[in-house]
Amino acid sequence: MRVQATLSFAMKVAPEGATRVSILLKTMRVWREAVRHVVDYVIRTRQTGLAKVHHALYRLLRERYGLPARLATDAIRQGIWIAKGWLKNPKRGRRPVIRSLWMVLTPKNSYTFKAHDEVSILTLDGRRTYKLCYVERWHGQYRGWKPKEARLVFKDRRLWLKVVVEHEVPLIEPEGILGVDVNYTNITMSDGTRLELNAFKRAHGLKIEAERIQKKHRKSWRYIRAVRSRIKALGARARNIIIDACRKIGLEAAKHAYKARRAIVLEDLTGLKEANRKGRTARTWRARLALWAYRELQKWIEWKAHLYGVPVFKVSPRGTSSICPNCGSRLRSMGNRRLKCPVCSLEGDRDLIAAINLGMRGAQATLMAPDANETPRAMKGKLKMGAIARPPFLTA
Repeated sequence: MRVQATLSFAMKVAPEGATRVSILLKTMRVWREAVRHVVDYVIRTRQTGLAKVHHALYRLLRERYGLPARLATDAIRQGIWIAKGWLKNPKRGRRPVIRSLWMVLTPKNSYTFKAHDEVSILTLDGRRTYKLCYVERWHGQYRGWKPKEARLVFKDRRLWLKVVVEHEVPLIEPEGILGVDVNYTNITMSDGTRLELNAFKRAHGLKIEAERIQKKHRKSWRYIRAVRSRIKALGARARNIIIDACRKIGLEAAKHAYKARRAIVLEDLTGLKEANRKGRTARTWRARLALWAYRELQKWIEWKAHLYGVPVFKVSPRGTSSICPNCGSRLRSMGNRRLKCPVCSLEGDRDLIAAINLGMRGAQATLMAPDANETPRAMKGKLKMGAIARPPFLTA
């Protein structure tokens, strides 16, 4: 199973290396102008085929902008990609404008690692070597991974090299299924394991604080630098809290599944945020759901699981918190997030029952998988509520 990761390297700039940095920035600006030219051409002519656009613009980019062959080809590819995204969008607005300064690099052709902290980059004046800030604690984990496409970014007056690396991870043979129910305050697994999660509550508190400041300065908060900085800092802190918690929870869930030799089954929550925007959820939960980064959390669970070779599947969440996993009857609420079946008298925690139902649906979905050794993709199990098997470990 192929697993990819993105490594960020800050580029070291010495005083005597100012000339080399200026050459690199000049190359990035010229490359950006070339991409803008390609985007305008594709939108104007509606030609999105790589061969036709390459035939029409390759020599022009080489002669007018002085780009090397590889950088000209990369500019054509990126321009087509940006223009196609705009053309395919039914709600497109004005034409795309490329303001940020960045450049795509191809391994071996546009950039090459000479050492773990040194890289050679293709510029308008040929190859130039630059030093990188290498941190063994982070970057050392991916030593030996194959470098793929990279992106050179100029942000906050600093140069960053963001490299995509790839590695082949052997897929484990799962001995069971582990349903993982993602909630606002915890992550519950079908084996009874619960991981507490208070990051979204903390982020919601910071959002309330930012809104309080905006109400205090109703008309002037946009124009007062200190107020704007405070609101921006609160938003950045809330975002960092959520991302940090998602990474840690994802790692713990992946380790637990790997030790238990089980495949992970997640909920397919596609459309939840859209339903929230359309007002289909309770008003008291709309602000919380806006901060509930369930996609970010599930993304980190999937990625960390793939690092350990654990398969991940997705099934429909409909009815997982209201259907009895023992007999398939509708459950009744007993208060304090506990549910009870009126038919078989099964009683349990709402989140645990949902996780068990997810695991059972995942077990049926895996029966439709073509090959356990293939790269696992998110599968959507379309199963009827009546087709739920009875688990042997649940008793009334």
